[in-house]
Amino acid sequence: MTLSDQFQDRTVTLVKPMQYCNAVDKNGEGINDPASHLTCYKAQPASKINPQVSASDQFGSLTLNLQKRPTQVCVPTEQSGELMPAGAITAASIPVPTSTGDFDLYKARTEAGTPKFERREVNLVDQWIDEDVTLTKPVRLGVPTSVDEGSIPNPSSQLTCYLVKKASRFKKRDVGIANQFGEFSLTVRKPNMLCVPSDQAIPNGT
Repeated sequence: MTLSDQFQDRTVTLVKPMQYCNAVDKNGEGINDPASHLTCYKAQPASKINPQVSASDQFGSLTLNLQKRPTQVCVPTEQSGELMPAGAITAASIPVPTSTGDFDLYKARTEAGTPKFERREVNLVDQWIDEDVTLTKPVRLGVPTSVDEGSIPNPSSQLTCYLVKKASRFKKRDVGIANQFGEFSLTVRKPNMLCVPSDQAIPNGT
């Protein structure tokens, strides 16, 4: 498939699902779209870029360095339920949300010599957990991308993802999902990131 974001155009092959993102209520703020989910796939190969960008979200402003290739592409996904037997759902039978759009997920870190992210504790409540966790640092930047020359529903949307440190154990579980690539069953393990909406990344020096 071909992917096109604000930084580059490229042709990739999706290898396997790597991350599953579900909607979460942070600090009692509510959930705008409970049906909004993303599945992130490992994509190979990808040309290396190394831009420095400015990004802002509810936690403040950061200068990030996109230090690695964009290793994943995330697409809107509908969750059908837990512990679904094979063949219990079909991709055609589930309305996949499209307003979220597709994202290229870049590895990111705070640029040396710029203000660092201050650790903070937040409460997260979703369909599986209700607990306090610590956000330690930014680790990913999701930017809108066009898949196979498709449209981008919200070009200004962006995600900044923070590493989650949590003490409690999480019981893994199986979920059935459907998205533009078909019907799948995934094993969900403990959450390791919190992704929040942020302003569009602006390459520094432009």
